[in-house]
Amino acid sequence: MPFVHQPDAMPGIPAATITTPTNDTRVEDSVVVKGTAQNIGGDYWLWITLYDYDTNRHYPQDGPLAISSDGQWETTASFESSGRYNITALAADQNASEILLQYQSASQSRAAYPGLSALPSGCITLASVTVSRT
Repeated sequence: MPFVHQPDAMPGIPAATITTPTNDTRVEDSVVVKGTAQNIGGDYWLWITLYDYDTNRHYPQDGPLAISSDGQWETTASFESSGRYNITALAADQNASEILLQYQSASQSRAAYPGLSALPSGCITLASVTVSRT
């Protein structure tokens, strides 16, 4: 069952859903990820990460994500290899968002994406789905 933070339980707290893909979906080497978000902005930025069960590493995707005025967001997630992954929507505070941006910049300049052994402190998991890359 996917984890979904319930915004009604704590008004004003960041919340998000992942609407596409759904839990237990088989994906190709990349997939469009869509969802909704509430109470993101100001102190938090929305990020998508992939957690690879085979390597036990987190792979931040391009971010932070833009959220439309009606709360919709969309991005493309890229998978390096076959296996099982969690696609996770995160609210990252300023410090965590800067760490994720530094990871992206360093990885792009080296053309190597080693992943992170742990997410930076200041990340709140908002939603997650598990998929398999064929």
